[in-house]
Amino acid sequence: MGGLVDSEGVERLVQLMQPERAEKKIDLIGRSILAGVIAATEEYDCLGRFVQLRGLPVLDEWLQEIHKGKIGDGSSPKDSDKSVEEFLLVLLRALDKRPANLQALQMCNIGKSVNHLRSHKN
Repeated sequence: MGGLVDSEGVERLVQLMQPERAEKKIDLIGRSILAGVIAATEEYDCLGRFVQLRGLPVLDEWLQEIHKGKIGDGSSPKDSDKSVEEFLLVLLRALDKRPANLQALQMCNIGKSVNHLRSHKN
């Protein structure tokens, strides 16, 4: 899977991620794919644009849903523990790519959400 290479691609990706714009809630596999695109992105300008377009709060919301048990409760075979753990790893890789910017971190609680992973069973 390739990463983003231009601003237009970033804008389209963030539009796909936005919950209010999605016709239905994005499932775990879809979220993994979208986070994987960010994780594969090497263009610093694209990563910066992702932060500008408020992509971090969406990733934060996804992390919070896992922490609160809204995803990965085992009720869906697609949301097995293994799937959730694979998603978390992709999500962490995506977060590792984002430009370090205190203002971007302060606009959402992503740091707190990541910190909750310390108590994750794996």
